[in-house]
Amino acid sequence: MSRKTTIIIVILLSGLGIFYLASPAPLPVDVTTAETGEVKAFVEERAKTTLPRVYRIAMPLNGRVLPIKVSEDQKVTQGQVVAVMETFDLEAEVAKAKFRVEQYARKIIEQADDSLEDNSLIQFNEFLKSMNLTVAAASKQQEASLAKWQFSKDEFDRKYQLVKKNAISESELNESDLFKKQSEVDYQKDILTWRSLQAVQSAMQIGKISIQKYKEKKELSEAVLHEEQKEARAHLKQLERDLKRATMQSPIDGTVLTKYYSNERTLSAGEVLLEIGKLEDLEVEVDVLSQYVGNIRIGAPVDIEGPAIGDEPVQGKVKRIYPKGFTKISSLGVEQQRVKVIISFNENIWKQLQEQNRELGTDFRVRVKIFTEIKKDVVKVPRSALFRNGSGQWQAFLVRNSKTVLLDVEPGVMNDFEAEIRSGIKAGDQLIIAPSMNLKSGTSVDVHVIRQP
Repeated sequence: MSRKTTIIIVILLSGLGIFYLASPAPLPVDVTTAETGEVKAFVEERAKTTLPRVYRIAMPLNGRVLPIKVSEDQKVTQGQVVAVMETFDLEAEVAKAKFRVEQYARKIIEQADDSLEDNSLIQFNEFLKSMNLTVAAASKQQEASLAKWQFSKDEFDRKYQLVKKNAISESELNESDLFKKQSEVDYQKDILTWRSLQAVQSAMQIGKISIQKYKEKKELSEAVLHEEQKEARAHLKQLERDLKRATMQSPIDGTVLTKYYSNERTLSAGEVLLEIGKLEDLEVEVDVLSQYVGNIRIGAPVDIEGPAIGDEPVQGKVKRIYPKGFTKISSLGVEQQRVKVIISFNENIWKQLQEQNRELGTDFRVRVKIFTEIKKDVVKVPRSALFRNGSGQWQAFLVRNSKTVLLDVEPGVMNDFEAEIRSGIKAGDQLIIAPSMNLKSGTSVDVHVIRQP
């Protein structure tokens, strides 16, 4: 090889070395591959388990409750006695009320017995009939006495004229005078007898009216007694009801959730002693931001997870969305408008929990994912591979021939981890995950392929 050729080769190699040293090194990037699969949009929130209804066993009235023997977490059956009040005073009040009702019953029977009054009225009616006849006879008798007295006066006047004419003797005139006086006396006596009998007749009529009035008064008193008896019976029923309530029973087959008192003590009416619930009806209650509630539908599937559930989530569905929102202050002190959503567990919840050696109760903290939209057999990419440019257009960096390519994309359903791609990317394309803000199209890259979980 000639000297000239050697010099040219050295110059060329030196130039290539300088060019290699001057050119930038490939940029290391993490990439993943777009694939076909399922993408779910969801709302994720903290929640708690709850029961649709908690039965509270409370003091039915003021009094003393005996020691409560059932314990928390104990299973109880419908009708089982769970608490009892001391009932000695109530039993005494019931006995007094029963005696009072019986007393009214006896008084009513006595007031309803009119046999004596009825017999008296019969006798008075018979006496009045007899007295009416007697008064009528006395009236006739005094009329006859009056006629006799008139006759005797006329006879005396006639004989007096005859004596003046010496037609009869004075002894006959004296006899006529005696007869006149006797007739007058008989007439006066008959009048007195007639009026006395009339007075007796009036008195008997008054007596009959008095008996009738007395019967009416008894009937009125009987009506009053009936009303008082009704009040006494109502009071007795109230006391018997209180006595029955003093023995408190479980209204359902369920579990004792809370026991507020154990020992004997005096409490006021309405004081809660126990809370009983049916854990088979357990639900999840979640407060969702109001702007997300519009995407949630009744029956939407839900994943329920968290330490209280175990390693594997359990499934449920949206049961109810409350029609009214409320204001809630977040842990950061931000005022938020939220809406309560109720989620029911699927039927196999207890079997799943048993397999994970878990027991779930009320007011346990959980997390829920409420799925608002599910797309199947679509192109999907990691959510971290997408970003917006200054105008708000979604974009992504692809790697082709070890160089970056910037593309506009149209995402569809997305969540915090994955996104559906409607256009711009196809399955099998390599995308840069979390690209740097300084990355540009056409940049050489050193690819490190990773797979998103």
